[in-house]
Amino acid sequence: MVVRRGLAVLALLGLAACSAGGHPKQRPSGPPLVIPKPSPSPTGRPHAARPGEICGKITTIAGSSARVVVVRGRTTCATALRVLGKYNDPAVPAEGTAGLAVVDHWTCQTRRTVTTCTLRSTVIQSRP
Repeated sequence: MVVRRGLAVLALLGLAACSAGGHPKQRPSGPPLVIPKPSPSPTGRPHAARPGEICGKITTIAGSSARVVVVRGRTTCATALRVLGKYNDPAVPAEGTAGLAVVDHWTCQTRRTVTTCTLRSTVIQSRP
């Protein structure tokens, strides 16, 4: 019984010590925190290029200029230009006489002066 009273007294002393000004003061209230929304991109969302659409020009590995065209399927011009631009980078290893290479999951090859890259049913080309 003495042990129980001793534990009860210790518990009360512990509670009293916690409530004796140990809590920090509250911050003064000011205007509510406002999180700004991100501004929309000035270019907007990339649009899907239609088959036959000319996306722009790249420089081929031979140094000549070529038009980038979406032949079939759906992709953006930004993707078509990026893939064909990377394919024509001399650092990209290509195999065989067709220059077969995989660039960002696209399978690319060159026949004469036309480079064709495919991803599933989408086809893009660079043409002189």
